[in-house]
Amino acid sequence: MIPKYIKLLFCIPFVIIICHSVYLCTVYSSVPDIIPIHGYGNMKDNYGSKIFLIMPVIMNLVILLFIWLIIRRPDKIKFTFEISEDERERTYHITQLALVIIAIFATIMMTPLSFYDVVYK
Repeated sequence: MIPKYIKLLFCIPFVIIICHSVYLCTVYSSVPDIIPIHGYGNMKDNYGSKIFLIMPVIMNLVILLFIWLIIRRPDKIKFTFEISEDERERTYHITQLALVIIAIFATIMMTPLSFYDVVYK
């Protein structure tokens, strides 16, 4: 069973994605038609259509789906150590909390910081 606080914490990435998507919708018309893609720092590998702005949102949703599937079934995780029966629930809760933290971090890194040069300037 998933604790309620894990479910509430897992809502944070979705709130971030929704806020970012609303912001993208408001500035989408002011973004140039051709944007730099796959750029890290000041390096721009290529140029593409501004439709690429939604790719981090889609990739983030896919990652969140996989993380949620793991959170729902922590008993399917192959731990590298033995878990006693009395520590099983605690270990599952810690693992679920760690996965939620990873989901929040991935969302923060992928969504608002993506295409910073194009959207946020």
